Parts: sequence; structure tokens; C-alpha cells
Amino acid sequence: MRRILVVMLFTAVAANAQTALQLRAGESVNGFPTWAERVELEWMNRARVAPQIEMAACGAACGDAACYTPQAPLYWSEALNHAARFHAAEMSKQGYFAHDSACTLPSGIKDLYPVACDGSASCACVGSASTAWSTRVSLFGAGPAGEIIAGSPEPNGAFYLWLFEPAAPALCGFTINNGHRWLILTSAGGVGVGVSGNDSVGDFGSGGVASKIASAAHYPQQAASVDIWANWYDAAAPRSANAVVDGHCTAMSLKRGTATNGAWSATATNVGSGCHRYYVSFIDSAGNEVTWPATGSLGIGCEDWNSTRMQASCSSTPPTSNTRHRTARH
Repeated sequence: MRRILVVMLFTAVAANAQTALQLRAGESVNGFPTWAERVELEWMNRARVAPQIEMAACGAACGDAACYTPQAPLYWSEALNHAARFHAAEMSKQGYFAHDSACTLPSGIKDLYPVACDGSASCACVGSASTAWSTRVSLFGAGPAGEIIAGSPEPNGAFYLWLFEPAAPALCGFTINNGHRWLILTSAGGVGVGVSGNDSVGDFGSGGVASKIASAAHYPQQAASVDIWANWYDAAAPRSANAVVDGHCTAMSLKRGTATNGAWSATATNVGSGCHRYYVSFIDSAGNEVTWPATGSLGIGCEDWNSTRMQASCSSTPPTSNTRHRTARH
């Protein structure tokens, strides 16, 4: 049975970005994030630039559809990513499904997970009393604002369990019925998505690595052709947008939102087998290249991120705008 749960703290959360000296946008830090976690973040930002596209696909189940308007992107937070994946891991290892941890967590859990502790009770528990979800997030060094969980490790499936949860009342605000959708489409600041075992977790809160390219990912993980998506957020439209796959440039077009806050996409073909490295390259209004990841490349059919890159110089021809869209559903 597919399951989803949501909680939220009604407190203001600062959206202070972590400095570029600490982390560079899109890079992997000791295996965080994974491909699935990148997809769930990108799907969040893709939905936020034009929520009514998703609401139209949701139909009658989304009775609060009129409440949502375009928003700035959410930015990846390493601390929230660790907190979220740990919770997915402990739920899977310990066999429960709830926001609060089933036992008392050690105060140094962020230093134990994942190297010295995989989420099992033998290393993750120092007492029988439960640990509040917000306390757990704080133990990982992040300011908690809300959490969503789903009993599905498949990123597209988990995301649409959250986004398309049935909520008939047209009430604009967080409720237990629409809370997953509300957090995805209205939160500000940082987010970390964690996927482990059979579960997915999204933790919303403070922090995040700010970049003009807020997120990017490809889906499905590997097939004859995959769609590469990226979100651009800046005061001015980019001069060009490209996906660079195996050293070759493929122009990206604006599929959702606006040229200053929009989701761009391109399709990579002939990638059904083997390893294919790629990155996303935008030229901003001042002529500067902005890439995701900042260094290295992402992988189709191989390691999610590594430091290698087949560099390419793509055309600076203004990108095309295409308001047509495809919506994946679970």
C-alpha cells in the first residue's frame, strides 16, 4: 500500500544560502544527493514555476488548485538531504512509517550516519522514547519547517503521491489533507529529499545552495531517450540554454514558467545503454556561463556525479520558448 504523511512547523524559517565556498551547486558531496533525490527536487521546482499546469492534470482531486501561484525555487541543502535520507533509512531498517523517529536518537547522529550507522536500531537508538521529527532535523544541523514522507522509492511516483493527494476543500492554507502539496508549492528556502529502501522523505527548512540554475535532473534513469530538465531563476532571461551530453550540445527550450523563473528541457537520445555524462549550460544575460553541476558531470546509466566533464562550447543563440508540456503521472 502506498502511504504518505505530512507535518509542518508554523514558524518562520530564514532562507539564508550556504556560501559557495562550502558547496558548489549541483555537485555531489559523499554521495548526497542521488539521482532519485535530484529528480524529486527538480520536479518540485518544475511544478513551482507554473503550478496550474500540474493542478489541471490533478483535476478534481486538487480542490485547492486556485490557491497556488508561481514561486521562486527551492535550493538543495546538504544538511536537510542528510536528515531526510537518514529518516528514510531508519524507517526502512526499523520497519515503521511515521514522521517521528521510533526511538531516542543519539545527539551525534549526523556524525554517525551513513558511515558508522545505516539507520538500524542497533546504532541509531540510545533509548526507547521517540524523537520528534523536528528534533531529528535539528540534530543534522538544519532549521526544520516541514516534512513529507511517502512509501515509494521511485521518484516520479513518490512526487505525484505528494502533489496529487486528494484534498477537495478549496481552502488556501496548510491542512492535513493538502499538506504535501502546500509544502511543495509554497515553501521558501532550502529542501533536502532523501530516498532509501522503500521510502522517500522531503525535509523543508533553512539553508540551501543558491544558484541561477536552481536544480537539474534527467528522467527516466536510463532509456533510449531521456528528458533532461533544469530550472533557471534570475532577474534576466538567459541568452542560451543547452544540455551537453557526451560533449555534444542539445538546445533546451522553455517548457514551463517564464524566461526568468522557468523549467527548461531537452531530450537526449541514443542513451539506452552504456555510460553517458552530461551537464547543463546556460549563458546568462551578461554573457557568463552558468552550469549545473558547477563542476564535473551527471551520469545516465552510471555514477550520478563525478569530476569528469567533456567540455563543449555551445551556440549563444537565444533559446526558444515552448509552452507545450508533458505531465508524468503516477
